[in-house]
Amino acid sequence: MIKVLAKEVAEFNIRTLTVHLGSFNTNMPTAAAAGTNPLPEDYKGTVADKTIKVMHNGPFVVHGDKDKAVRHIFEVAMGQGAGKGHEGEFFLPLGEEMPARIKLVRDRLDRCLEVYGDVCTSVGRDIASD
Repeated sequence: MIKVLAKEVAEFNIRTLTVHLGSFNTNMPTAAAAGTNPLPEDYKGTVADKTIKVMHNGPFVVHGDKDKAVRHIFEVAMGQGAGKGHEGEFFLPLGEEMPARIKLVRDRLDRCLEVYGDVCTSVGRDIASD
């Protein structure tokens, strides 16, 4: 969707940037764990429940400095610093754990194509010839 949005707003001299974030020193763990409403009973033991518990009680390890991240986001968005000459890029990964996550996603997509490649390309329209 970001590519579609980017094309749509480009003619108004607007660029889009999706930032893929690792863990940063923000108040998110505290805010997530300190919600005023408890999770509904259906969520007990789910991934959401376990994530909130980890964020509140540990072992949630923060790797990134939010101030450095904000500076890089600003520079890339403005075409300065690391962003200079890369104004056409849509994605910005930030965080020392991101290269491993990106590799994992690439590997999963490669596997997906191995398994479903024929299905993927078999859905074209049948054009009747006259």
